[in-house]
Amino acid sequence: MSKQKIKWVAMIAIFLVACGVMPGLAASVSPGKLYLVSTGPGDPKYLTLQAIEVIQKADLVLSHPESAKKLAKYLQGKKVEDPWKDLWMHQGKIWMKDLHTYKPEERPAVIAEKSRQRDEYVKNLKVMLAQGKNIVLLDGGDPTVYSRGFWLLEGLSDDQFEIVPGVGAMTASFAALKRASTGAGARFVAQTTPYAFFGKQDRDDLARDLSRYPGTLVFYMGISELGNLVETLKKYNPPDLPIGVVYYAGYPEKEKVVKGTLSDIMAKLADEKERWLGMIVVGRCLSGPHFVLSE
Repeated sequence: MSKQKIKWVAMIAIFLVACGVMPGLAASVSPGKLYLVSTGPGDPKYLTLQAIEVIQKADLVLSHPESAKKLAKYLQGKKVEDPWKDLWMHQGKIWMKDLHTYKPEERPAVIAEKSRQRDEYVKNLKVMLAQGKNIVLLDGGDPTVYSRGFWLLEGLSDDQFEIVPGVGAMTASFAALKRASTGAGARFVAQTTPYAFFGKQDRDDLARDLSRYPGTLVFYMGISELGNLVETLKKYNPPDLPIGVVYYAGYPEKEKVVKGTLSDIMAKLADEKERWLGMIVVGRCLSGPHFVLSE
């Protein structure tokens, strides 16, 4: 082969490599990224522009079927997979939420098996990321507050995923209440759940200690424990302390606000059937004044 032909072959090879036609000779593929994306508290209108942009470039979307249905117009042509069907369920139960219902001797085995399944699932996601694929994990509300997404992301390093923030249930709740969580001289705003609020060694520790300071308490996943919460708070707070419940925060057709005090809220909620989708807010911020200015 003449020098001229060798030169032309070399130039063609370089061109094909640059165009990616010869992948065996091409440079390594840039890794993809997993995005944990907030879809808002209910209505698709709370989806942010950033969330839409990230979804559009996704090679795989991980979503509960209900969320995927609500966001169908943004997911057209996308591969959508439900990661929770097997990872979240065990013997017909949402195992992490219902772990206390298993016998004590059964719990370690349940945790070990679900963790093994999760690790295997994440291993497959990491293969996709190494191939340059982008993955979107959809999560309702604020994904940095009580998000099951972080349990799924264990095993990924910080540089392998990003969080796309959005409107959370707390924000939607205060919008429905038309109040500011920091109003009426509140010195703190605490976000918690009944299972974290009630101590194991001293059940009333937070209720007793926090009652010493003016603040705002926000409870997630607390409707089923509302009676216990109210009775405990009544021990250490005045009966006229305002309390509000926002059902289906962020769902325009279903959203409902019920306000009262520690002394009468249970009577006002006696006919309510919902036992899950509701946020509980306790504090003077509900009655105002909105802000107390220092002299």
